[in-house]
Amino acid sequence: MKKYVAVFRSGTDVQSFIEDMKAKYAYAKTVPTPKQLRLGCGRSAEFNAQFITLAKKLILSGKYSSFYTLVLIEKQGSRTVSMKI
Repeated sequence: MKKYVAVFRSGTDVQSFIEDMKAKYAYAKTVPTPKQLRLGCGRSAEFNAQFITLAKKLILSGKYSSFYTLVLIEKQGSRTVSMKI
Protein backbone atom coordinates (compact mmCIF):
# COMPACT_ATOMS: atom_id res chain seq x y z
CA MET A 1 0.00 0.00 0.00
CA LYS A 2 1.33 3.42 -0.97
CA LYS A 3 0.73 6.59 0.94
CA TYR A 4 2.34 10.00 0.96
CA VAL A 5 3.41 12.41 3.66
CA ALA A 6 3.66 16.14 2.98
CA VAL A 7 6.28 17.61 5.29
CA PHE A 8 6.07 21.23 6.43
CA ARG A 9 8.17 23.34 8.79
CA SER A 10 5.03 24.92 10.28
CA GLY A 11 2.12 23.30 12.08
CA THR A 12 -0.14 26.03 10.73
CA ASP A 13 0.67 24.99 7.15
CA VAL A 14 0.10 21.32 8.00
CA GLN A 15 -3.38 22.12 9.27
CA SER A 16 -4.15 24.44 6.35
CA PHE A 17 -3.06 21.78 3.83
CA ILE A 18 -5.24 19.14 5.51
CA GLU A 19 -8.24 21.47 5.52
CA ASP A 20 -7.68 22.30 1.83
CA MET A 21 -7.45 18.59 0.95
CA LYS A 22 -10.68 17.86 2.85
CA ALA A 23 -12.41 20.78 1.12
CA LYS A 24 -11.73 18.92 -2.15
CA TYR A 25 -13.11 15.66 -0.65
CA ALA A 26 -9.66 14.10 -0.24
CA TYR A 27 -8.82 12.29 2.97
CA ALA A 28 -5.78 13.61 4.84
CA LYS A 29 -4.69 13.44 8.46
CA THR A 30 -1.98 14.69 10.79
CA VAL A 31 0.87 12.26 11.50
CA PRO A 32 4.30 12.54 13.12
CA THR A 33 7.00 13.69 10.69
CA PRO A 34 9.15 10.71 9.58
CA LYS A 35 12.06 10.46 12.03
CA GLN A 36 14.73 10.37 9.35
CA LEU A 37 13.79 13.93 8.31
CA ARG A 38 14.10 15.47 11.81
CA LEU A 39 12.53 18.66 10.62
CA GLY A 40 9.99 21.29 11.45
CA CYS A 41 7.21 21.15 13.95
CA GLY A 42 7.14 17.34 14.16
CA ARG A 43 3.76 17.04 12.44
CA SER A 44 3.07 16.29 8.78
CA ALA A 45 0.07 15.52 6.56
CA GLU A 46 -0.56 11.97 5.35
CA PHE A 47 -2.81 11.08 2.43
CA ASN A 48 -3.48 8.13 0.13
CA ALA A 49 -1.74 7.76 -3.22
CA GLN A 50 -4.98 8.40 -5.13
CA PHE A 51 -4.79 12.07 -4.02
CA ILE A 52 -1.21 12.80 -5.13
CA THR A 53 -2.26 14.93 -8.12
CA LEU A 54 -4.47 17.14 -5.95
CA ALA A 55 -1.77 17.42 -3.29
CA LYS A 56 0.85 18.51 -5.82
CA LYS A 57 -1.56 21.07 -7.26
CA LEU A 58 -2.20 22.53 -3.80
CA ILE A 59 1.50 22.61 -2.96
CA LEU A 60 2.41 24.26 -6.26
CA SER A 61 -0.15 27.00 -5.55
CA GLY A 62 2.48 28.58 -3.29
CA LYS A 63 0.07 28.92 -0.35
CA TYR A 64 2.26 26.89 2.02
CA SER A 65 5.51 28.80 2.51
CA SER A 66 6.88 26.22 4.95
CA PHE A 67 6.47 23.22 2.62
CA TYR A 68 9.61 21.06 2.67
CA THR A 69 9.08 17.81 0.73
CA LEU A 70 6.81 14.92 -0.17
CA VAL A 71 7.70 11.46 1.07
CA LEU A 72 6.40 8.22 -0.46
CA ILE A 73 5.83 5.50 2.11
CA GLU A 74 5.33 1.98 0.84
CA LYS A 75 5.02 -1.43 2.47
CA GLN A 76 7.26 -4.04 0.85
CA GLY A 77 6.55 -7.31 2.58
CA SER A 78 7.36 -6.80 6.25
CA ARG A 79 9.43 -3.67 5.55
CA THR A 80 8.26 -0.09 5.29
CA VAL A 81 10.27 1.96 2.78
CA SER A 82 10.21 5.74 2.58
CA MET A 83 11.62 7.91 -0.20
CA LYS A 84 11.63 11.67 -0.83
CA ILE A 85 10.07 12.63 -4.14
